[in-house]
Amino acid sequence: MKSIAKSWLRGEPAGRDVKVASDGREPSLVEVLLMLATIFVLHLWTLWRVRNFWDVAAFWGDNRPYLRIVDIIRNWHFSGGERPWHFWGFPYAIAGISKLFSIPGLMAVVMISMLGSLAVCILVHRLYGGWVAAAFLFMNYLWIIGSVEGGSEPLFMCLLYAAFLSVRSGRWNIAALLASLGTTVRPVGVLALIGFAIVLIRRKSYRQLAAITLIGLAIGVLYAVPLRIILGSPFENFSAYRGDWGPQGWPLTYPLGALVPSFFTTWAEFRWPNLVMGAVWVFMALAGSVAMWLPRHREKWSMHQPEALFTSMYSLFFLSYNYSDIAYYFPRFLLPVAPLLLFSLRDWIPKDRRVLWGGAALSALLSTAAVVGFRNVFGFRLP
Repeated sequence: MKSIAKSWLRGEPAGRDVKVASDGREPSLVEVLLMLATIFVLHLWTLWRVRNFWDVAAFWGDNRPYLRIVDIIRNWHFSGGERPWHFWGFPYAIAGISKLFSIPGLMAVVMISMLGSLAVCILVHRLYGGWVAAAFLFMNYLWIIGSVEGGSEPLFMCLLYAAFLSVRSGRWNIAALLASLGTTVRPVGVLALIGFAIVLIRRKSYRQLAAITLIGLAIGVLYAVPLRIILGSPFENFSAYRGDWGPQGWPLTYPLGALVPSFFTTWAEFRWPNLVMGAVWVFMALAGSVAMWLPRHREKWSMHQPEALFTSMYSLFFLSYNYSDIAYYFPRFLLPVAPLLLFSLRDWIPKDRRVLWGGAALSALLSTAAVVGFRNVFGFRLP
């Protein structure tokens, strides 16, 4: 028990259950799920007081473009107009759930997002413990919005963290399949596959490396064929993104090269909370990524190298992302690695349930304010 308390996570041989370190006071899975339910109820209650939920969900975020892709999938035909640039993994799930349960596409969006959020909560608790799972629920109110109004992040993270859990059990083929499916939802999922490959190369497990490579290629081909048939190009998604990548059309620049100028744009066009939240998550990305490679933590993370490699590559990617509005979207982009960053900075998480529950309630209200306006929720405007 003493050795467990000294480390965050105790590694287990492949195939055995993963044990999460506990100081005896960590929030249980039941408590974390109760916190999640409370957040959802509070968010929906404050939202319904102002507007109809389905009216909000229909126009929130990327829901409309995703539902348009669902129509293309159902008809197996692109009728013209603006070409879709979002990846199709999420729309495939929407189309499947909508057909299976005979429900409208928008309802399928919300259903997938809420169930995905529930699954992510369980996976994070299993992988990183109760403090990290509880803190993750309220550290970024955009997660609440994406979980309730709908978004691709819950599905992507569900597949990603299920892949990490599979790796810890030595099930590399399942992990590669899950990460590959996640890549069809969010293309940055390929970084998890790269992390798996690096670890296997270092272990000289070339047969297993060949197996996960074939799995990744197979999913990639199955994804690209419909794009080729319907849109005329298997690389249509990447071509559509190029318009956001500056004059040169390259997705990456040097670290902070686009982020710093974007902060000045955010300061001029948006309110100060957007700037503060973006700055906080830039600090989280830098501090969390560095912390996992420091000597005092290196031994713990060395047992879980795929997760550490993914976090570092993912954070570096978005710190170098060549997008003019990167500062505004950075907190959302960092959601997939938020639990990993929190795990690196676990000592900073307040071990006080009053803080956790109070933060959860505040985050639920802030998430509603981001949707219907700050004054409609709190009764006054921000300065």
